[in-house]
Amino acid sequence: DDELIKHDDSWFYLRACIADSSDVDVCDVDEMTVEVSKELRGNKKFKVNGTAIPKISAWIGRFQVVFFAPESLSLVKGSPVGRRRFLDTLISQIDKSYLRQLQSYQVALKQRNQLLKQIRSNYVEKDLLEPWDGLLAEDGVSITKMRSSVIQSLRIHACGKHENLSDNCERLDIVYRPSVGEVVELPRDDAVNQFLAKLEGARSSDYMRGTTSVGPHRDDFDLMIQGREDSAYYEAKSYCSQGQQRTIAVALKLAELEVLREHSGSTPVVMLDDVLSELDSMRSKMLFDLLERLNVQTFITTTEIEMWSSSHKDCHIVRVQDGKIV
Repeated sequence: DDELIKHDDSWFYLRACIADSSDVDVCDVDEMTVEVSKELRGNKKFKVNGTAIPKISAWIGRFQVVFFAPESLSLVKGSPVGRRRFLDTLISQIDKSYLRQLQSYQVALKQRNQLLKQIRSNYVEKDLLEPWDGLLAEDGVSITKMRSSVIQSLRIHACGKHENLSDNCERLDIVYRPSVGEVVELPRDDAVNQFLAKLEGARSSDYMRGTTSVGPHRDDFDLMIQGREDSAYYEAKSYCSQGQQRTIAVALKLAELEVLREHSGSTPVVMLDDVLSELDSMRSKMLFDLLERLNVQTFITTTEIEMWSSSHKDCHIVRVQDGKIV
């Protein structure tokens, strides 16, 4: 965020007018106005229609944006942390109860980890873990089941989008890997009991490490790719080129759009930052065609303006030079 502050300045201020309607062309005073400001080394401040928003969590889901940046490649080749964050952010926008359960789980996890460190140092008794195990299991099962449901929806949309972007040359698959095992299909009570059994089985190693090794905070999902001439699936982060990985990341982001649209009934804004680099001309054309069919408001940053403007005459081009609109 500090990068938004100009050199020799100490703060930034952004204001946007938002209308949840495709036929609104101008910013009307009756439309939603969002303001964001931040001082150097200070906290961000949010206002909606002039009213301060004390917690960012209160704003989650109210204005939905699907954002792709070069860092989005970490969804494919990065650590599980980024993939979990992607899932949690998406689900929190469509289900407020998920956000509450996730926050509750994180509180219980923090308390349990503190106890594990104290037990390792012989400061407290081991039976103090049991109440926190119960809280972790209750919230953890809810989180795992919701993640599984959303990943199935993401899988359907992402695989279809990926086939479009690769011109049916490759096939994508997404496989959820919950750290507590296959609890998704179990009745809730059985799932909670299995979660508790996993915690119990990992206690010895947890005591030694001073941290909890089982639960949604250890989940991941695999992105697998199949070539046209090979029936086997391979891990995308190990076997795919940069261009293929970027295609998968874009497909995931477009699938995110579809999931948000399905659950909210409105269409998010799409922002694509430097999406064209490392995509060949075929994949770039497929992406442009797909965006047109999706019929969404899209902002794209690129240094390859000719590729876009030559085939999309109705786009509005804003040129930026030396940090200024020209």
